[in-house]
Amino acid sequence: MKIGREYIIQGRVQGVGFRFFTYQWMKKRPITGYVWNRDDGSVGVKAFAKENVLKEFEDWLEAGGPRSAKITFWSATSCEYEQLADFSIHHCE
Repeated sequence: MKIGREYIIQGRVQGVGFRFFTYQWMKKRPITGYVWNRDDGSVGVKAFAKENVLKEFEDWLEAGGPRSAKITFWSATSCEYEQLADFSIHHCE
């Protein structure tokens, strides 16, 4: 069963290609959702997939994400599942 999670990623995550690298990572997996820059300098991600696939994403964040980024903190909370066709980059919150 697919579930939804919203992630907030903080640190040096804007202006370093974080959204693009996240998009590339997600497109290689059975995940739908979107990534966007937040007004406070963090990045938001809404992801919809099976729990084990979302765990892989969380492991990627724990490992530091893209090399150009410097993640200092991230959090995940459950969110309502959204039926989306793919994973995309949004340009605003």
